[in-house]
Amino acid sequence: MITLYLARHGQTQENIARIFQGHLPGTLTEEGKRQATALGEELQQARLDAIISSDLKRVTDTVVLSVGKRDLPWEQTPLLREIDWGDWTGLPLASVNRNNLPSNAETRNMLYERAGRFLEHLKEHYDGKCVLAVAHGQINRAIEAHIRGIMPEDMPGIPSMQNAEVRKFILA
Repeated sequence: MITLYLARHGQTQENIARIFQGHLPGTLTEEGKRQATALGEELQQARLDAIISSDLKRVTDTVVLSVGKRDLPWEQTPLLREIDWGDWTGLPLASVNRNNLPSNAETRNMLYERAGRFLEHLKEHYDGKCVLAVAHGQINRAIEAHIRGIMPEDMPGIPSMQNAEVRKFILA
């Protein structure tokens, strides 16, 4: 059994600018830094054995601010990166036709499959542990869909995580 605390990074300048961040590093705003610190306070009483996170800067900065001085093993993995928007990366959300995903973008099915690989990795390496996973909105939605047995086409029905929000799951 694994206790998974699944969290999203703090607010970024790119969130405020309403652009497709994808695999961009991202820069936390002052509010994002406050959110990350508050996430750490929320998790202060949680027993944590390890941290696993995206390797993108907006997430690693969130982890540093939220975990503080807790001495925990920390694995960074591209499995937890945000969806790859391909040619949309860096563009304003309002500037594209969302019905025509670029051919080099990661599809919802691809994201869902990557979320499944992450959960398999978790089960292989963290059985019996309490783990904090810090990632991004779309990959977190795909992970939650997997956990709940929701298919990729129904993922939009899962409420989006707010910046620095955490959700707890027990994985058997």
